[in-house]
Amino acid sequence: MDLGLKGKVAVVFGGTTGIGAAAALRFAEEGCQVAVCSHNPDKVEAFKVRAAQAGYPDVVAEQVNGTVYAELEEFADRVVKKFGRIDIWLNCAGGNKHGPLHTLPEETFREIIDLNLTSCFFGIKVAAKYMVPQKSGSIVSISSLASKQPVDYRVTYGAAKAGVNLLTIGAAAELAPYGIRVNAIAPGVIDTALMTKAIHEQADYINSLIPMHRAGEPEEVGDVMVCIASDRFSYMTGTLVSVDGGKGTVEDAALVWNKPWE
Repeated sequence: MDLGLKGKVAVVFGGTTGIGAAAALRFAEEGCQVAVCSHNPDKVEAFKVRAAQAGYPDVVAEQVNGTVYAELEEFADRVVKKFGRIDIWLNCAGGNKHGPLHTLPEETFREIIDLNLTSCFFGIKVAAKYMVPQKSGSIVSISSLASKQPVDYRVTYGAAKAGVNLLTIGAAAELAPYGIRVNAIAPGVIDTALMTKAIHEQADYINSLIPMHRAGEPEEVGDVMVCIASDRFSYMTGTLVSVDGGKGTVEDAALVWNKPWE
């Protein structure tokens, strides 16, 4: 099925590794003009090599600290100067640090909130700057199954991602009159740098919590992002889509998943 993405301009905020990188390459495969940004210069350079090896040497990749609004806005300005518009914006930036809530340092709490929630707000705001005047656009953010199922020692991360869910719903309502759709995806256990160690060291345990009995691949989430962002899904907005191998159907499964690999 032709998703009608050829020629669209797609920005992937947090697009040099994991789900973001997989999504960026999928959008490039669909014929989009793709621009990605990340705070880590080494990861930016590594992604440039990966994109070129995949056959997409024209993908733009820049170092940007997305927790600083001005930097993200300036990046978007450069994208528009180069390509003329922004049709699709993907919020894939995020990260986590584990620890009991009662001993978690304040600075760590703020860092997790900034990485996951504040960055998403900035992304939506910057995208809307260009999408509102053009009366069209699609924004997709990465949430998490942890936003719906509490996980020991990851409460702050779950709270930040729950904020992403509500931000998505609110933004969808506000931006719908301008022809802009806003949706989010809640991945489950995905084999990214954040989860690789746990997945491979405790495979049997983790797989037992997932009805499909395996972790997902970043590309499987990227495939969903491509579909949701396309005009084929033109009547979907304010929706949280789970991509979790059925883990979200297992009531309170995450409650017993504390930290057996640490």
